[in-house]
Amino acid sequence: MVTECVVVGAGPAGLAASVALSERGIDHLVVERARVGETWRTQRWDSLHLNHLGFMNTMLGEQEPNSYLTAGEVVERLEALASKTPLRTAVTVHGLTRVGEHWIVGTSDGPIEARTVVVASGGENVPRTPSWAARLPERIVQCHAASYTNSGELPEGAVLVVGSAQSGMQITEDLLAAGRRVWLATSPVGRAPARYRGKGIYQWLDEAGFFEHRPEDLPDPSVIRAVPPLLGPGGRDISLQLLARAGANLAGRLVAVRDETLTFDDSLAANVAYGDKFVADLRRALDAYITDHDVTAPGPEPDTGSQTVVLNAPRQLSLGHADIGSVIWGTGYTGDFRWLGPDLIDSEGIALRRGAASPAPGIWFVGLRWLIRRTSGNFIGFPRDAAVVADSVHTYLALSGSRPAHQTPTRADDLRF
Repeated sequence: MVTECVVVGAGPAGLAASVALSERGIDHLVVERARVGETWRTQRWDSLHLNHLGFMNTMLGEQEPNSYLTAGEVVERLEALASKTPLRTAVTVHGLTRVGEHWIVGTSDGPIEARTVVVASGGENVPRTPSWAARLPERIVQCHAASYTNSGELPEGAVLVVGSAQSGMQITEDLLAAGRRVWLATSPVGRAPARYRGKGIYQWLDEAGFFEHRPEDLPDPSVIRAVPPLLGPGGRDISLQLLARAGANLAGRLVAVRDETLTFDDSLAANVAYGDKFVADLRRALDAYITDHDVTAPGPEPDTGSQTVVLNAPRQLSLGHADIGSVIWGTGYTGDFRWLGPDLIDSEGIALRRGAASPAPGIWFVGLRWLIRRTSGNFIGFPRDAAVVADSVHTYLALSGSRPAHQTPTRADDLRF
């Protein structure tokens, strides 16, 4: 039996794809290596909340517009979506082969023959750690942000958090709230204020069309590779300065480990300045939008995240003298696309694609950052991108003669979650 489409992955992107395919009457099957929303079950810490407001997460069902769901609530809502999905869990995909006009998806449950494939296996669920992490003394307990749950699972003593993007910053806050001593090795990351000129920053950005930016429209393509700006969950500002005031010990980027000695570069001041410049540029852009569109809004509030702090960053630090007993790596993620085969990935294992489409016929992607637009990698973007991909699947099937060409795909704007 040949199915019209196989969706690989039952996370939020894969489930959004399933909804979009169902809306177009496309016969499909979703396969998942473990459980629905496995990454949200196993790679999130206990205190995590989404840093996106409820109005941005409508694919997860009804919620207060200004609410911030917990990871557990996300899983519950994903399960509700999956209950209406043609789904097979505990099925590992290990290969993909083209046979004639069809694809053979090799799985742990046997081959599946399909006319098209939608890859929703995730681009940020494989933890990355630097190779020199192995040089830390054996007595130091190490974990990636993906396996951190709460401070109670760490040994006594201070904790070194490496990386000050969203995971590193939130985990640092969690540790400080638990009364732990924390060293934070920083990196250059932009940040955004929780509110500006009387309105939540998300409302402003949505209204100004920020979330609809497409890669081809960017004046500076390097934005695509930049770490997403920090946005404090729960409607709070978050910055390196605020963490320092809360008790975190800040350092520059961790560049070397040798026995008991950690070496940092001198980038701390520049990293603080990077975040401040980002928020200042964002405020100016919103000011211009408010002026150009004659929007009624109160005057600018102070930037609470740019408080003055004394920066006494060490260039070297002894693990023993600092009483550091554990290290948490907030050093990012990648995806595992090896199952696509060598012709569909590059030398670094990244999936080859142009927009959402693979160079191979009948294969598309959903759920990757900047796939189609700025929001492609989060809940507001999953259903929008899934609608575009489902339209492409429908057109491909019609052109191949496997379904009537007169059927009109549902427009992305007509989708309702």
